[in-house]
Amino acid sequence: MSDHRTPDAPGMWKAAHGGYGVMFHDDGEPAMLLFGPGAKVRALDSIGPYTRLHPGIPVGSAPVPNLPGLWMDKDGSLYFLSDGRRVWRIRDNHDWMAEELGNDPWELSKHGPYTRYSIQAVEEVPWKPEAGDSAPIHEGSRTVHLPDVRSFGRLEQDKWLAVKNLEESAELVEACKQYLKACDPTDPSGIGREFDDHANCLACYGVNVDGELGDDRDKAKAGWIGHVRDQRRQAMLDELADVLQTVGNLITAFGITDEEVERAMDDCLERNRRKGRL
Repeated sequence: MSDHRTPDAPGMWKAAHGGYGVMFHDDGEPAMLLFGPGAKVRALDSIGPYTRLHPGIPVGSAPVPNLPGLWMDKDGSLYFLSDGRRVWRIRDNHDWMAEELGNDPWELSKHGPYTRYSIQAVEEVPWKPEAGDSAPIHEGSRTVHLPDVRSFGRLEQDKWLAVKNLEESAELVEACKQYLKACDPTDPSGIGREFDDHANCLACYGVNVDGELGDDRDKAKAGWIGHVRDQRRQAMLDELADVLQTVGNLITAFGITDEEVERAMDDCLERNRRKGRL
C-alpha cells in the first residue's frame, strides 16, 4: 500500500486526519464526504494522506443495514451506515456519490436484502514473483473440468455486470489471502494465540484446562488451527463459485456461446504454448 497526498480517483478512502469517507465529483469538482461527522471537505490535502479502500469479504446480511459499516443492496449499490445511524448511499451502480438517506426500514427494505462487507486497503503494488522465479512451472499441471454454471439474476449487457466480476474476483483474492495466512506456520492471523487466550481465560475462571487436557493441549490447539483453516478454505471455495457464477452471467448477458468460449480457451492455450508456459 502507498499513501496518497490527495485521492486520485472517486471511491472509498481513509484520510489520516478525517477517517473513512467517499470521494466523488460534486458540481464537477472533487469533494470528500466523511462518514463520521457527515462533513463535506473540498480542501482534500488538508486531511491527508489517504489510503485507497475497497469492499473486502462478506461479514453478514440483513433485511436493512443494522450495524455501522459498509453494505451492498441486491442491485449492487453501496451504502455506509455511520455510528450515528445515518445512512449514506455512496455508489449507485458504478457512479460514486454521497447521498444521505432517511433511516426508514420500510423504504430501505425495498432494495434488500443487504450484505455487509469488511473494508480492505487496496494493495497498490500487488505481490508478484521475482524475476529469477519466473521460469515456467509444469509440475502439477492438469486440465480443470468446471461444472455446469447456470446463469440467473440481472443479465444486462452493461458495465455494471463487468464491474461485478471485478468485485467478486477481489473477494476471492481476499479469501485466498486469509486461507494462506491460516496455512502459514508463523501464524500471521494469530489463530494459535487466540486458542491460548481462550484457554488461559478459562483457567482464570477455574476451568482446569491444563489438568483436563494435559499433553493433549497441543493436539487440541492443532485441531483448532485445522478447523479454522478448513473454514477459510471453504470460504475460498464459496468465493470461487461466486466468481464462476458471475462469469457465467456475463457470458449469457453478452450472448457468448459455449463454442465461442471453447475456441477462446483453445486460443489462450496456444498463446501460452508459444510463450513456453505449457
